[in-house]
Amino acid sequence: MGLVSLENLRPGMVLASPLKAPDGRVMLGAGVEIKEGHIKMFRVWGIPWADVEGEEDQSIREEAQSREEALSAARDVVMRWFKPSHPLEEELFHLAVENAARRLLEEGALPPGWIPSPPKEQPKLNLGELGVGLPAMLHLVRQQVRLSSFPAIYFKLREVIDSPVSSAAKIAEVVSKDPALTVRLLRLVNSSYYGFPKRIDSIQRAVAIVGTNQLTALAMAVSAMGAFRGVPSSRMDVGAFWEHSVACAVTARVIAFTLKMPNEEQFFLSGLLHDIGRLVLFSKVPWVMKSLMEGALFEGVPTYVLEGRHLGFDHGRLGERLLKEWNIPDFIRVLVGGHHDPMGCDMPREASVVHLADAVALAMRWGSSGSSLTPPVDPAVPRMLELPPEGLPVVVSQAARQIAEIRRIFLI
Repeated sequence: MGLVSLENLRPGMVLASPLKAPDGRVMLGAGVEIKEGHIKMFRVWGIPWADVEGEEDQSIREEAQSREEALSAARDVVMRWFKPSHPLEEELFHLAVENAARRLLEEGALPPGWIPSPPKEQPKLNLGELGVGLPAMLHLVRQQVRLSSFPAIYFKLREVIDSPVSSAAKIAEVVSKDPALTVRLLRLVNSSYYGFPKRIDSIQRAVAIVGTNQLTALAMAVSAMGAFRGVPSSRMDVGAFWEHSVACAVTARVIAFTLKMPNEEQFFLSGLLHDIGRLVLFSKVPWVMKSLMEGALFEGVPTYVLEGRHLGFDHGRLGERLLKEWNIPDFIRVLVGGHHDPMGCDMPREASVVHLADAVALAMRWGSSGSSLTPPVDPAVPRMLELPPEGLPVVVSQAARQIAEIRRIFLI
């Protein structure tokens, strides 16, 4: 085996063994002569070395062995939260393994929260006075609405934007009255997403740059986060929850963009709010959520399965009902309600986007929402979205690059 690093590969070298991408797919067979175009392709795919006839970089042999050991360990541990059953899931599994292996090589261990730790005994579920089914769901929603209405800034902004005499100056005036929205708008317009060479400090100019659609989406996102700012950290890891929500939002937008689906920002918001029903459960009945999460780990199933079994509804349907009370647009409500059952809702193709984005975020361990196991991807989703397994790596890599930037805008 003669390993040569990417930096030392040259056209004319001949592969001694098949060259594989990080996800295990064979890219070039043994005996192929490497050309300049191949080397460029290796960079895009993140391939660090190749086995070349008659050549070897002594310095990378040890690195190659460490990588193989990390990949082997990562496969074993990822199986504890994700067991693939069809080609798209298998592709996602490979990406999750590569991600875990990279963390092992960089940090020596995986974060403790990544690895599920099932209880030794089946936990007892105490619903107390909550009850089940629609009455219980309505009770939770009414409690939440009484305690925390959707912040008025969103509706005021919509009113000004929809006015026939709307202007950037009037919109900027509304925005400037909300410090949280102002800060995040300026972070957004000064981010690499827009790439302006000079810092923009004018609210009016920022409004003109981002446009009304993205501004409305930003206002809704900030408002939703503000509505649940009081959830005690003792009940859940709020930071990890919003990390997961932002990751799902970004991934949903990337999928929608890749598939040329309209309303990208609506997909972003649907992803951001997809688990908002779980926030209600954590806020109002934390003892129920705790036992459901432990029970799900004990049985080896996603938490939403036990929600449906014991409550008569899952957090998606609860979130949909809450968003209806808050007068949030139907598109977002339907996708939130159907993100665990996309084929059973009124917009199956659109809901499939959030459904897949949620699974990607959980498989890649981008935050956590109260479910340690990756939910299964409906086998009908690849066909519904016309997204083949080989299209998933590009989606995941683009989402990973964007998440850090969007996280800084919303969560810091």
